[in-house]
Amino acid sequence: MTPSVKPVILVMTSVLLGALSGAHALAQTAQGPAQKQNQQSTPQHQQHRRGPKQFTFSNADGAVIQLWKPDLSTLPLEAKMGVITLPSTGVDNYHAVVAEIDWGYLKEAIIRYEYLRGKPSGESPTRLSAAVKTEFEVVPAPIPRGHYRYYSDQEWAFAVRFKQAFLPGVPVVMETANGSRLEGISDADGLVQFHIPDDFPNVVEGERDKRSADFTVTAAYEENGTEYQTLLSAEYRVNPQHWKSLSLGVTVTAIGLLAGGFIGRVRKTGKSAS
Repeated sequence: MTPSVKPVILVMTSVLLGALSGAHALAQTAQGPAQKQNQQSTPQHQQHRRGPKQFTFSNADGAVIQLWKPDLSTLPLEAKMGVITLPSTGVDNYHAVVAEIDWGYLKEAIIRYEYLRGKPSGESPTRLSAAVKTEFEVVPAPIPRGHYRYYSDQEWAFAVRFKQAFLPGVPVVMETANGSRLEGISDADGLVQFHIPDDFPNVVEGERDKRSADFTVTAAYEENGTEYQTLLSAEYRVNPQHWKSLSLGVTVTAIGLLAGGFIGRVRKTGKSAS
């Protein structure tokens, strides 16, 4: 089945507003609406944001929104005037914002992993990404660890999972806030590989570039008359190879490729966690 999910990406200063298409779309942004649109030269995200992280959801009436902590416990979140603020959990590691809405014939889900600061959690981020957080989801395989991030011009894998099963043959779409669109189909293990586009405009070779943008990975699946739509939102940055030495650029790229070695462990962890 061709996916009916098409992200709508709107740039608000240093904010991405990603959404599932359709009349009942949920949308999220990585920052509150109070920011003025006065820094178009930094198109998506600003680095080193201060204050609590906020998300804006449109058409979110009836949505169930939760914050998953590294230990897999959850906190309910509420959208006030369309805005939610991530509370401090006191622990350092990835957390997952999960928004779900059930229309009966259609179930939608949006997931975004955010790194929150605090005391060491003692948990592996793989445990969080592998946990079943919604019926149908796109799972980072693996999720970037430590100080590493998604970068442009790198290969990364994602898994398509329905409940406890990884699904083969599912069309998957990656779209970036910079206007790129890639399509793939999950393999026999439910995995799809995407080469994140090197699509930041006006990159000056040899000059450090701190810009970042968001990408979305979306998929759709139908079972027993119910359609499931899911969207994974994440941030990627300009690849440092544009301003660092060739040898370091090769190392950075190699790290992304070697990360694939974690895929098997992510999948096994996902099965055991579910």
